[in-house]
Amino acid sequence: MTHRGGVLPSQWIRRALADGTLTALRPVEPTQVQPNSVDLRIGRAGTRVQCSFLPGREGVEGRLRRFGIYPVDAGPDGVVLERNAVYLFPLLESIKLPAGVRARANPKSSTGRLDIFCRLVTEHGTSFDDIPEGFAGGLYLEVVPRSFPIRVREGDSLAQLRFVVGDPTLDDDETRALMAREPIIVAPDDLRLGRTGLRIDNGVFMSVNLSAEGTVGYRAKRNTGAIDLRGRHPISHFWERIYHRPSEPLLLEPDEFYILRSNELVRLPPSVCAEMVPFDAGAGEVRTHYAGFFDSGFGYVSGDDNGAAAAAVVLEVRGRDVPFHVDEGNHLFRVILLRNHEAPDDLYGRGLRSHYQGQRLRLSKQFLPDDGEPESQLPLRFR
Repeated sequence: MTHRGGVLPSQWIRRALADGTLTALRPVEPTQVQPNSVDLRIGRAGTRVQCSFLPGREGVEGRLRRFGIYPVDAGPDGVVLERNAVYLFPLLESIKLPAGVRARANPKSSTGRLDIFCRLVTEHGTSFDDIPEGFAGGLYLEVVPRSFPIRVREGDSLAQLRFVVGDPTLDDDETRALMAREPIIVAPDDLRLGRTGLRIDNGVFMSVNLSAEGTVGYRAKRNTGAIDLRGRHPISHFWERIYHRPSEPLLLEPDEFYILRSNELVRLPPSVCAEMVPFDAGAGEVRTHYAGFFDSGFGYVSGDDNGAAAAAVVLEVRGRDVPFHVDEGNHLFRVILLRNHEAPDDLYGRGLRSHYQGQRLRLSKQFLPDDGEPESQLPLRFR
């Protein structure tokens, strides 16, 4: 079934590559096309800039003449981007949007879990990440590593782009009706007891899990070496583990970066994808998640047996101005369901294998697994 409004699927993206709507300086790899999005790749010639900016009337080149400090070369050996420094890279992809179609970018999952802040910039753009219908031109990515120095190379993908017609957002009544028909977001205890007690108010409220056995989170270490986006690194070199200790409260310190996970599990069927609300002042002195988009099939299918394998949401959390006490079950974020214009011809986890399918608490793919990583839990399966 099709709708007037919705997120466009993978088959539309492939047609866009064929008809010139989406072009690239290097051929787009099949693995870049996801069920509802396409991965974007940085070019070689970046610039260390004095500050973040929107190009406006002056344009990107004009802004770079004013604010550029020095060029950076993301050639074969890569370049290390320093913590809290601002960089701008041209992307290998460019677009020419038809009437009625707009686009929106967000960081990829690995980008957020590495605490890399990135935003899409367009020529003469007056807002980040959103591309209006009718736009034609090149794309740029602002990149700011926050917790770790990062080594990047031309062709590395830090962000993804999705294409939208109309308003794809399900309102609360539509969300309740859909979740009544099948378990899309559910707490494990509710599933076992046949309950659906989630709060729905401009999205589905979800909570933090601090009571799992063993490791319940990670805190980024300070003054580490660089993380190579194409490398594999020991967890202990970059992260401190947070353990479940009922007698000790978890205090999120200002400007520290944490990886936590949700209590609730998610499974997105072919009819919908989802976006996380990036900040809710009512949640307290924290900002949750940079990577806020989930393609259809997340937590829904397993590449091994085609059974449903629900996944937790991994939270990228940064403390703000004051120490903040987090309790088990605190509502820290919301998920908004987005209608697909039509079902994608492939789903996340089926054919498109991913490090994050069926996840509980999981770091980015740049880290080596070890015996202490809490990934031995069997995924909760929906029947």
